[in-house]
Amino acid sequence: MTMKAYVLEAEWAPKPDYKLNNREATEKRAVKSCNVYKNIRAGLQNVEIPKMGDHDVLIRVGACGICGTDMHVAANGPDGYCTYAGHLRLPVILGHEFSGEVVEVGKAVSGIQVGDLIATEQIQWCGSCRICRTGMFNQCEHVEEVGLSCDGGFAEYAVVPEKYVCVINNIAEFYGDKMAALEAGALAEPTCVAYSGIQINGGGVKPGSTVVVFGAGPIGLASVALARAFGAAQIIVFNTNPARDEIAKIMGADIVMNPRTLAAQGSSAGEFVREMTAGLGAEMFVEATGNYAEVYPEIIKSLHAGARIVQLGVGAQNTSFDVMPLLQSNSRIIGSLGHAGSDIYPSVLRLMASGRIDMRKMITGRFKLDDIDAAIENSKKRELGHGKVMVSQFY
Repeated sequence: MTMKAYVLEAEWAPKPDYKLNNREATEKRAVKSCNVYKNIRAGLQNVEIPKMGDHDVLIRVGACGICGTDMHVAANGPDGYCTYAGHLRLPVILGHEFSGEVVEVGKAVSGIQVGDLIATEQIQWCGSCRICRTGMFNQCEHVEEVGLSCDGGFAEYAVVPEKYVCVINNIAEFYGDKMAALEAGALAEPTCVAYSGIQINGGGVKPGSTVVVFGAGPIGLASVALARAFGAAQIIVFNTNPARDEIAKIMGADIVMNPRTLAAQGSSAGEFVREMTAGLGAEMFVEATGNYAEVYPEIIKSLHAGARIVQLGVGAQNTSFDVMPLLQSNSRIIGSLGHAGSDIYPSVLRLMASGRIDMRKMITGRFKLDDIDAAIENSKKRELGHGKVMVSQFY
């Protein structure tokens, strides 16, 4: 039997000056795909419904969110190479933010039943390598990334090992609506990226503190919702796309400011934070733009004693700034990429099921699977101010 799936393909053509590591060479995967894959192309195809193993579940995909990563991996740069700099193995079915309904389970599956609604983790970690055994599952030496190095959710069906599946029946009960639960389940992935950075790696939000978020894309918006749920007294968002201002407020921001407007007025983001905190600075910063050169000088101006800077945005540029304020304030920069283990996914889903967060508020577009090309093109239009665009065969 066949199904519709959005498949990404390309030529394996490592650049002459790029040295493949052992895993790249032996497994034909790219750790830095912009140096390896050329002439990227993507489109809907009819492919075989994936086969299950004893420990797998087969799901009918309910909803899948479009991520900025999906747009980057499906684009060619001026030199004809992929514009995405991360992990990729092609061909692959795109889509890493998805949920679905279980239609079949493997012989060794014990905790999942046919009919369960589920959300799926994106990072698949082995649990046995030397890094996993330290508890740092995101840095697994054998990591697979759903929708990038193994097949994802822009399809009618997907197979996922039970190990990476979370039941969301209680979210459906809370909303009283199956489709609402599937959308919430698909939004768990970007929310977990923010949760991992803020709560696990960043040490959590101190109730009553000020949290500053740079960027109002989906990761920034998720950071706002979580900071509100964790008890921040004041949440300030800096955002250069006015079309997203209202979404940031809906998600829980107290103040949304355009740093370029402040600059035109002779002020700056850092000075504004100082002003809004009576000169004390903010206890936590979430950098979700990847625009390090513009953002870090402003953060450095407005550090509270013991401040933590959670780096979630991914950018290609280098930057420099004065490190003395970090030393003088005993502040830290914490890098955080993705999410895995540490009870992250179940925790976020429990927050959803209790109504503490409602990530569906960031959905600004819904498209049928048949219209996925239009959905991706729509997502690229900054003037539309998209929070999250969803794709489903059931719309």
